[in-house]
Amino acid sequence: MAESRQPEARLTARVSASVETQPTLTRWLLAGPGAVVASLLFVMAMPVWLPEGAASVDHVVWPQVLAPLIWAVACVYACLAEDLARCVYVQIGVIVVCGLLSGLAVMGWM
Repeated sequence: MAESRQPEARLTARVSASVETQPTLTRWLLAGPGAVVASLLFVMAMPVWLPEGAASVDHVVWPQVLAPLIWAVACVYACLAEDLARCVYVQIGVIVVCGLLSGLAVMGWM
């Protein structure tokens, strides 16, 4: 059982080591393109889980209204996070989950 966890530990150690060697570049990538990609994918995924309103436009309007707020939260979190490795994992998680959700919705599986 312990042997199956070793690759995960090595990957985590490698990510943490690379983040610690270049923190300025990591913050720049997370706050710039990382925050834009994460917020756009989050906005793309919102109509899937946001319920329709009475006029059937709420699930389309709210993501457009909230897009700048979501981007600002992702950018500020990347700038102020003390643990950069955790910030990398959070943004990668948001990108992967929202990207899969959006992709499944576009393919018609949701």
